[in-house]
Amino acid sequence: MAITPNEIAIRFTPPKTDADRVAIKAQISEAAGELAHLIHDLVPGSREESQAIKAVEIAVHWAHDGIDRRYVARAERRPAPDPATAEAECLSAMATADLAARPDRL
Repeated sequence: MAITPNEIAIRFTPPKTDADRVAIKAQISEAAGELAHLIHDLVPGSREESQAIKAVEIAVHWAHDGIDRRYVARAERRPAPDPATAEAECLSAMATADLAARPDRL
């Protein structure tokens, strides 16, 4: 299949998901689409052009998958713990681990 500007637009349109993910994916897709258009404009029509555009498409695919799989939306995020509480919990855990590793000998 010949690579056309319309085909590039189709390939780099992000799938629809929640608003946060759509915005991030749109930024990635827009930048990748610009790169694909640049490749199409500058590289003579050839196997190399097709492979270069395919590589950009694969990069976008994995980036979108990473967002879908690992991005935590603001509504889903846990609130940040209170620093004083977190420090106290950390010190308590360290003391417990230290006692378990090296019990005092009487």
